Amino acid sequence: MSDRWNNWSGSQQHDLARYESPTDEEQLRGILQTAQKNGQIVRTVGSGHSFVPFWTDDVIVSLDKMKGLIECDEASRRATFWAGTKLHEMGGVLWDHGLSLENMGDIDRQSIAGAISTGTHGTGATLSNIPSQLRALTLMKADGEIVTLSQQSDAELFRAAQVSMGALGIIIKATFELSPAYYLHEKNWSCSVEECERQREALIRDNRHWEFFWDPARDVCAMKTLNITQESSARRINDMQEVGKSYQILPSDREHKFNETEFSVPAEFGWECFMAIRQLMQTKYPEVKWPLEYRTLAADDMLISSASGRDSVTISAHQGTKYPHEAFFLEVENIFRRYQGRPHWGKVHSYKKQDLKKVYPEFERFCQIRDQFDPEGRFLNPFLRGIFCDT
Repeated sequence: MSDRWNNWSGSQQHDLARYESPTDEEQLRGILQTAQKNGQIVRTVGSGHSFVPFWTDDVIVSLDKMKGLIECDEASRRATFWAGTKLHEMGGVLWDHGLSLENMGDIDRQSIAGAISTGTHGTGATLSNIPSQLRALTLMKADGEIVTLSQQSDAELFRAAQVSMGALGIIIKATFELSPAYYLHEKNWSCSVEECERQREALIRDNRHWEFFWDPARDVCAMKTLNITQESSARRINDMQEVGKSYQILPSDREHKFNETEFSVPAEFGWECFMAIRQLMQTKYPEVKWPLEYRTLAADDMLISSASGRDSVTISAHQGTKYPHEAFFLEVENIFRRYQGRPHWGKVHSYKKQDLKKVYPEFERFCQIRDQFDPEGRFLNPFLRGIFCDT
């Protein structure tokens, strides 16, 4: 292991005073208790697909050696995994049991713990984020205590832990409620922005998944729908359509590295917000050639999920890693602020606690629970202190 750690895009790089990769709960407990004794901050890393400084120069913990399926109950359609398991490692295992995740994001390289902690999501107006599929979570607190939370044991604490940025404790196990294994039919096509606007309400209503990427260079929308099909084998229909297993169709390859900002806005503001960002890019940032991504997301009841209490549209802006993104992303963020935008926790944003209290009705309650779980702030680095602390 080198003496520096960096995330996937290279935008976050940190010196490593201590890097740990425990193989079991006892080793993890020892790491946490030593860090507590030394007054050190501990942060976990998965695949590094977040773009904000979640990391620390004190103690970084990787759960890569705590991965795999723990148990699966096909009758109840529930399965428990070690939290270091990567999303792309779940699909085939679950398929062998006749099961699938209800939905996934468009990248499957993240660890389970990372995807849960940042509220990773896919698209679909009737579908919620990955944490919504959880039925139980097991965390280890800073002193080594293990706590298992569920809707049955303590609904409010569970709703806090479902999306927490690792600020309550280290997630070590996750239990999902799953869907019967299913195939998806994918269809792709392009159209003008005007045609997209005319079709969008029908496309949202009539498809399980719909999204588009707006290409600023050509001013066209690359459209995609996904729907469950009764077909039972994978096949390519033509250049624009294919059928495949859900876990193979839902994610996309990301060969070129980028930085990203993403916010969710109330669904009724989605199109207007998109058009405002499009105008910004056309008039002030014509050099940005990376697309905007537009997706839908169903409301949930988690305390600080980006879709908490409201059906949402999520919009993502990107810039290649070789180009500066700070000024562009900040102006995009200012547009989101006009539309009650909530940041994706793993994407670039500058929101602080006072900003977040305005857009999350239960944010203060989450902070109280966070203080209860980690009173010494062992899981808070400077970035997270700006989010959860008053000073």
